[in-house]
Amino acid sequence: MYTATEEDLLSEIEDLKSRLSEAQEAIDAIKNGSVDAFAIRKDGKPEVFTLQSLDYAYRVLIEKFSEGALNLTLDGLIIYCNSYFSRLIDTPNEKVTGSYIFDYVSEASQQKFREQFALALQGSSKTEITLCVNNKDIPVYVSLTSLQPQLATVGMIVTDLSDKKLYEQLFELHTETLRKKNVELEHLNKSLDQFASIASHDLQEPLRKIKTFTALLKREFNKSLTAGSNELIDKIKTSSERMSLLISDVLNFSRIVHMEDLFVKTDLNQILNNTLKDFDLLILEKDASVSIGNLPVVEAIPLQMNQLFYNLVGNALKFSRIGIPAALSISSRILSTEETENDLYARFNLNKQLSYAEICCKDNGIGFDQQFAEQIFSIFERLNNQEQYSGTGVGLALCQKIVQHHHGGIFAEGKENAGAVVYVLLPLTQSNSAVL
Repeated sequence: MYTATEEDLLSEIEDLKSRLSEAQEAIDAIKNGSVDAFAIRKDGKPEVFTLQSLDYAYRVLIEKFSEGALNLTLDGLIIYCNSYFSRLIDTPNEKVTGSYIFDYVSEASQQKFREQFALALQGSSKTEITLCVNNKDIPVYVSLTSLQPQLATVGMIVTDLSDKKLYEQLFELHTETLRKKNVELEHLNKSLDQFASIASHDLQEPLRKIKTFTALLKREFNKSLTAGSNELIDKIKTSSERMSLLISDVLNFSRIVHMEDLFVKTDLNQILNNTLKDFDLLILEKDASVSIGNLPVVEAIPLQMNQLFYNLVGNALKFSRIGIPAALSISSRILSTEETENDLYARFNLNKQLSYAEICCKDNGIGFDQQFAEQIFSIFERLNNQEQYSGTGVGLALCQKIVQHHHGGIFAEGKENAGAVVYVLLPLTQSNSAVL
């Protein structure tokens, strides 16, 4: 017989065995995922612990996908789909589950999808198809993977291609439009080339006659012509020769394909002298005095430099004050590296590796209020009375365009009825290498 003490020990051992067995069952249940929670009594009170298996983590991940995820039986029955897919086809999840995937595939993609589905039963497949729900086509990319032997199902990932297809269509449309525009531009360039050639010939012919007739006039009546008459004839000859040269420049400009071929070593002194000759009559009319400093040789497009100085000089003479002889001063200086970096010039983002010339065109005309210093370079912008001062307001806007094309800068300072100063910044060369 057992004593009381032995019986107590045996009872405790049996109790421990029972609790150990229960603990083992709980562990096995946790391992195979058959329980979602369990309770432990502590200090006489039960504490409940919930379990989140790896299965649960994967379900959360799939629900958070920005792609559709489905699980299909071997005959295409949908037994699971995430919320993204439901939103994609705009169909409630409970209606999608239990239906067949083939019901959502467009008629045009049916055969292709069934072939890919059959391949997926043996491994995996990928393809682009179109879903069709409520008469709405949805282009998608699908990836199918057999989950056998673990599960007798097929996993399917669906990527929405709507945005991609839209971008492709827009790109194709843009490309086609661009192609048509290029064809039109090619035809236009040919037409312009023909027009330039015809215009050049038609304009050169009367100029040749002007030069011929003035030469004949001078030769036949040389003895009877006064000094003033001879001077006028020489001016006609010089102007016609310059006009002929400008026409040739315009024609050459229209024929050059590569922009870099346009830039050549250009003596701005020669450009300015030719420009002043064009304005000699206006200079006489305005009783103007013109002071010219030494200008640099820069790498530029000569034709555009002609336009630049023509507009600068023309503006200075046109906007002179009534009753006061016009005065025009044009000078230049080379800017130091430190100067190009100060606030006055930094706004033009000048190339620190290049040297720049500052050309100063100063007049004593009507000037302008400094608050309009930027506005005067806007196309068709005028600050003055059109009846008193002719013009379209394009001149300085064109100057700015030319200077920007030469990677420089332009700005102005002025005061009402006290003249204006236009500053032009031009690089001596268009690159770090020396000008050829």
